[in-house]
Amino acid sequence: MDSKKVLIVEGITDKQFIEYFLQYENLDIDLKINVATANDIDNDIQYSTKQAVFKSLHTAIKQLNRQFYTHIGILIDMDFRHQSKTPIKEQNIKQLSQVLNEYGFELQQGNDKQGLFFANEEYDNPIGVWLMPNNNDEGYLETWIENCLTNNMDNSVQEHFAKSSEFVQSFGETHFKHHLNKANIYTWLATKPKPTQDLYQALENLNPQTADYQNFKQWLTTTFS
Repeated sequence: MDSKKVLIVEGITDKQFIEYFLQYENLDIDLKINVATANDIDNDIQYSTKQAVFKSLHTAIKQLNRQFYTHIGILIDMDFRHQSKTPIKEQNIKQLSQVLNEYGFELQQGNDKQGLFFANEEYDNPIGVWLMPNNNDEGYLETWIENCLTNNMDNSVQEHFAKSSEFVQSFGETHFKHHLNKANIYTWLATKPKPTQDLYQALENLNPQTADYQNFKQWLTTTFS
Protein backbone atom coordinates (compact mmCIF):
# COMPACT_ATOMS: atom_id res chain seq x y z
CA MET A 1 0.00 0.00 0.00
CA ASP A 2 1.27 3.46 -0.94
CA SER A 3 0.74 5.20 2.37
CA LYS A 4 2.68 7.54 4.63
CA LYS A 5 1.05 5.96 7.68
CA VAL A 6 2.89 2.95 9.07
CA LEU A 7 2.01 0.53 11.86
CA ILE A 8 5.04 -1.51 12.94
CA VAL A 9 4.30 -4.99 14.28
CA GLU A 10 6.43 -7.85 15.58
CA GLY A 11 5.88 -10.57 12.98
CA ILE A 12 4.12 -11.85 9.88
CA THR A 13 1.23 -13.34 11.89
CA ASP A 14 0.55 -9.96 13.52
CA LYS A 15 0.82 -8.20 10.17
CA GLN A 16 -1.64 -10.56 8.51
CA PHE A 17 -4.13 -10.36 11.37
CA ILE A 18 -4.09 -6.54 11.55
CA GLU A 19 -4.45 -6.20 7.77
CA TYR A 20 -7.54 -8.40 7.89
CA PHE A 21 -8.85 -6.55 10.95
CA LEU A 22 -8.57 -3.22 9.12
CA GLN A 23 -10.49 -4.64 6.16
CA TYR A 24 -13.06 -6.30 8.44
CA GLU A 25 -13.77 -2.96 10.13
CA ASN A 26 -13.47 -0.96 6.88
CA LEU A 27 -10.65 1.01 8.46
CA ASP A 28 -8.33 0.24 5.56
CA ILE A 29 -10.31 2.64 3.38
CA ASP A 30 -10.57 5.44 5.95
CA LEU A 31 -7.13 5.25 7.57
CA LYS A 32 -4.94 3.82 4.78
CA ILE A 33 -2.44 2.19 7.13
CA ASN A 34 0.63 0.35 5.87
CA VAL A 35 1.22 -2.55 8.30
CA ALA A 36 4.91 -3.41 8.40
CA THR A 37 7.35 -5.70 10.19
CA ALA A 38 10.78 -4.50 11.27
CA ASN A 39 12.26 -6.11 8.15
CA ASP A 40 9.84 -4.11 5.98
CA ILE A 41 11.19 -0.94 7.59
CA ASP A 42 14.86 -1.91 7.54
CA ASN A 43 16.09 -4.72 5.27
CA ASP A 44 19.13 -5.23 7.48
CA ILE A 45 16.89 -6.51 10.29
CA GLN A 46 16.47 -10.22 9.59
CA TYR A 47 14.53 -11.31 12.67
CA SER A 48 10.98 -10.81 13.94
CA THR A 49 10.84 -9.92 17.63
CA LYS A 50 9.95 -7.02 19.87
CA GLN A 51 13.63 -6.05 19.93
CA ALA A 52 13.56 -5.92 16.14
CA VAL A 53 10.67 -3.44 16.33
CA PHE A 54 12.66 -1.25 18.72
CA LYS A 55 15.66 -1.36 16.39
CA SER A 56 13.53 -0.48 13.36
CA LEU A 57 12.32 2.70 15.06
CA HIS A 58 15.66 4.39 14.36
CA THR A 59 15.05 3.97 10.62
CA ALA A 60 11.34 4.80 10.85
CA ILE A 61 11.94 8.09 12.66
CA LYS A 62 14.65 9.08 10.18
CA GLN A 63 12.09 8.44 7.44
CA LEU A 64 9.63 10.57 9.41
CA ASN A 65 12.19 13.37 9.27
CA ARG A 66 12.34 12.99 5.49
CA GLN A 67 8.51 13.10 5.34
CA PHE A 68 8.44 9.55 4.00
CA TYR A 69 6.02 8.92 6.87
CA THR A 70 3.49 11.23 8.52
CA HIS A 71 2.15 8.79 11.14
CA ILE A 72 3.88 6.00 13.07
CA GLY A 73 2.16 3.41 15.25
CA ILE A 74 3.77 0.61 17.22
CA LEU A 75 1.98 -2.64 18.09
CA ILE A 76 3.84 -5.07 20.36
CA ASP A 77 2.92 -7.75 22.87
CA MET A 78 3.02 -6.88 26.54
CA ASP A 79 4.45 -10.39 27.16
CA PHE A 80 5.01 -11.74 30.67
CA ARG A 81 7.30 -10.77 33.52
CA HIS A 82 9.84 -13.50 34.14
CA GLN A 83 12.72 -13.08 36.60
CA SER A 84 12.62 -9.30 36.84
CA LYS A 85 10.86 -7.63 39.76
CA THR A 86 9.97 -4.70 37.52
CA PRO A 87 6.38 -4.84 36.18
CA ILE A 88 6.34 -5.86 32.51
CA LYS A 89 4.47 -2.71 31.45
CA GLU A 90 7.18 -0.58 33.03
CA GLN A 91 9.83 -2.65 31.22
CA ASN A 92 8.14 -2.09 27.87
CA ILE A 93 7.73 1.65 28.41
CA LYS A 94 11.36 1.95 29.49
CA GLN A 95 12.62 0.21 26.34
CA LEU A 96 10.36 2.31 24.11
CA SER A 97 11.43 5.49 25.87
CA GLN A 98 15.13 4.68 25.46
CA VAL A 99 14.68 4.81 21.69
CA LEU A 100 11.99 7.47 21.30
CA ASN A 101 13.47 9.93 23.82
CA GLU A 102 16.64 9.94 21.71
CA TYR A 103 14.61 11.65 18.98
CA GLY A 104 12.72 14.02 21.26
CA PHE A 105 9.53 11.96 21.66
CA GLU A 106 8.29 11.97 25.25
CA LEU A 107 5.50 9.89 26.78
CA GLN A 108 2.44 12.15 26.98
CA GLN A 109 -0.31 9.71 27.80
CA GLY A 110 -0.41 6.33 29.45
CA ASN A 111 -4.12 5.59 29.62
CA ASP A 112 -4.81 1.86 29.26
CA LYS A 113 -8.04 2.42 27.32
CA GLN A 114 -6.62 5.02 24.95
CA GLY A 115 -3.15 3.57 24.47
CA LEU A 116 0.23 5.25 24.83
CA PHE A 117 1.37 8.30 22.90
CA PHE A 118 4.86 9.77 22.55
CA ALA A 119 4.87 13.37 21.31
CA ASN A 120 7.48 15.71 19.90
CA GLU A 121 6.44 19.34 19.37
CA GLU A 122 8.36 19.43 16.09
CA TYR A 123 5.93 16.90 14.56
CA ASP A 124 2.20 17.19 13.97
CA ASN A 125 1.36 13.65 15.04
CA PRO A 126 2.45 11.72 18.13
CA ILE A 127 3.70 8.13 17.86
CA GLY A 128 0.99 5.78 19.12
CA VAL A 129 1.81 2.59 21.00
CA TRP A 130 -0.47 -0.35 21.80
CA LEU A 131 0.69 -3.11 24.15
CA MET A 132 -1.34 -6.23 23.46
CA PRO A 133 -3.76 -7.15 24.84
CA ASN A 134 -4.91 -3.91 26.50
CA ASN A 135 -1.93 -1.86 27.71
CA ASN A 136 -2.31 -3.30 31.20
CA ASP A 137 -2.55 -7.09 31.33
CA GLU A 138 0.24 -9.51 30.53
CA GLY A 139 -0.22 -11.38 27.28
CA TYR A 140 -0.18 -11.34 23.49
CA LEU A 141 -2.34 -10.83 20.44
CA GLU A 142 -3.84 -14.24 21.20
CA THR A 143 -4.83 -12.96 24.65
CA TRP A 144 -6.67 -10.07 23.00
CA ILE A 145 -8.49 -12.52 20.72
CA GLU A 146 -9.53 -14.68 23.66
CA ASN A 147 -10.68 -11.60 25.58
CA CYS A 148 -12.77 -10.51 22.59
CA LEU A 149 -14.42 -13.91 22.43
CA THR A 150 -15.96 -13.19 25.84
CA ASN A 151 -19.76 -13.33 25.80
CA ASN A 152 -19.62 -14.56 22.24
CA MET A 153 -18.56 -18.15 22.86
CA ASP A 154 -20.98 -21.03 22.46
CA ASN A 155 -20.75 -24.01 24.78
CA SER A 156 -18.46 -25.91 22.42
CA VAL A 157 -15.83 -23.14 22.47
CA GLN A 158 -16.02 -22.79 26.24
CA GLU A 159 -15.68 -26.55 26.59
CA HIS A 160 -12.70 -26.59 24.23
CA PHE A 161 -10.90 -23.84 26.18
CA ALA A 162 -11.51 -25.70 29.44
CA LYS A 163 -10.08 -28.93 28.03
CA SER A 164 -7.16 -27.14 26.37
CA SER A 165 -6.30 -25.32 29.59
CA GLU A 166 -6.47 -28.52 31.60
CA PHE A 167 -4.22 -30.30 29.10
CA VAL A 168 -1.59 -27.55 29.06
CA GLN A 169 -1.56 -27.20 32.83
CA SER A 170 -1.04 -30.95 33.18
CA PHE A 171 2.54 -30.42 31.97
CA GLY A 172 3.34 -28.48 35.12
CA GLU A 173 4.79 -25.05 35.77
CA THR A 174 7.78 -25.32 33.44
CA HIS A 175 5.89 -26.17 30.23
CA PHE A 176 3.80 -23.59 28.33
CA LYS A 177 3.80 -21.54 31.52
CA HIS A 178 2.79 -18.29 29.81
CA HIS A 179 1.28 -19.63 26.61
CA LEU A 180 -2.16 -20.78 27.71
CA ASN A 181 -3.95 -18.22 25.52
CA LYS A 182 -1.94 -19.30 22.50
CA ALA A 183 -2.70 -22.96 23.13
CA ASN A 184 -6.41 -22.21 23.52
CA ILE A 185 -6.70 -20.13 20.36
CA TYR A 186 -4.58 -22.26 18.02
CA THR A 187 -6.09 -25.58 19.07
CA TRP A 188 -9.58 -24.05 18.76
CA LEU A 189 -8.80 -22.83 15.23
CA ALA A 190 -7.46 -26.28 14.37
CA THR A 191 -10.75 -27.90 15.34
CA LYS A 192 -13.05 -25.54 13.41
CA PRO A 193 -15.05 -27.02 10.47
CA LYS A 194 -12.28 -25.69 8.22
CA PRO A 195 -9.14 -26.22 10.32
CA THR A 196 -6.67 -23.36 10.17
CA GLN A 197 -3.78 -21.72 11.99
CA ASP A 198 -4.55 -18.29 10.53
CA LEU A 199 -5.51 -16.00 13.41
CA TYR A 200 -7.61 -13.74 11.21
CA GLN A 201 -10.08 -16.60 10.84
CA ALA A 202 -11.16 -15.84 14.41
CA LEU A 203 -12.43 -12.36 13.51
CA GLU A 204 -15.98 -13.39 12.68
CA ASN A 205 -16.31 -15.00 16.11
CA LEU A 206 -15.17 -11.98 18.12
CA ASN A 207 -17.53 -9.73 20.05
CA PRO A 208 -16.96 -6.18 18.75
CA GLN A 209 -18.64 -4.73 21.83
CA THR A 210 -15.98 -5.95 24.27
CA ALA A 211 -13.82 -3.24 25.83
CA ASP A 212 -10.55 -4.56 24.37
CA TYR A 213 -12.01 -4.60 20.84
CA GLN A 214 -13.51 -1.12 21.04
CA ASN A 215 -10.46 0.44 22.71
CA PHE A 216 -8.03 -1.00 20.18
CA LYS A 217 -10.19 0.13 17.27
CA GLN A 218 -10.36 3.63 18.74
CA TRP A 219 -6.58 3.70 19.26
CA LEU A 220 -6.07 2.92 15.57
CA THR A 221 -8.39 5.76 14.61
CA THR A 222 -6.74 8.22 17.01
CA THR A 223 -3.20 7.28 15.95
CA PHE A 224 -3.76 7.38 12.20
CA SER A 225 -6.46 10.02 11.61
